[in-house]
Amino acid sequence: MSLLSYLRPRQVLLHIPKTGGTWLGDVIAANRRWYEAPLVRQLSHGNSLARVDARFGSAVRVGFVFRDPVARLHSAFDSRRNFSRPTRNTPWTEAETACFTRFDSFDAFARAFGQDSGDADRIAAEAALAEVGHFRRGLGFFFGTPERLEAARGRVLFCAETQNVRRLLPAFARAYGIRPPTEPDSARSHSSAAFRTECSEAGRAILRERLAAEYALHALCRRIEADLHGGDLA
Repeated sequence: MSLLSYLRPRQVLLHIPKTGGTWLGDVIAANRRWYEAPLVRQLSHGNSLARVDARFGSAVRVGFVFRDPVARLHSAFDSRRNFSRPTRNTPWTEAETACFTRFDSFDAFARAFGQDSGDADRIAAEAALAEVGHFRRGLGFFFGTPERLEAARGRVLFCAETQNVRRLLPAFARAYGIRPPTEPDSARSHSSAAFRTECSEAGRAILRERLAAEYALHALCRRIEADLHGGDLA
């Protein structure tokens, strides 16, 4: 494999925050041989499908891991509230400082979206959703609309929901043309389970309604996963 094939890849792996991408990247790195490097180029969080098109062209094939939108946002909230520890120790941005000094739990954050549009908590929650990197980089950031993702469906070579990634590692290897990987002990997880804040059913329902556009994309991702990997998940 040449350096050019790495710089101008034919297939890439998108990294949607809080979906298990760090773990998957560690699995890939632990198993990869040098000649496989161009076959699985995992991109950073800022690389949406539109940016892939701009950087590498619209013929590049993509894979990604996705997650229930409320669960992903809950994990992002708790992880960044704890400075991304224990795997990292990243200081808060200005937007994160404003969010976490106002909302001491994910439930408080979620319930704020049920307030009137002029309410101070609602304004603060909307600002955090738009400005905190791990919050705003959901499915809408990566794919735009269901119509945009549907149009690119033929380019998707791997699509797995977080809870299915381990089971789909053989499918991942086939899709990217690499040897079947094994999970190393060193694979990291940014799990926030150890410092999780609560979320009530009411808060979850409010946030689910606010994230309706994300759930439309989530439903399409599930259909794509079933089409690509249904046999492996049966």
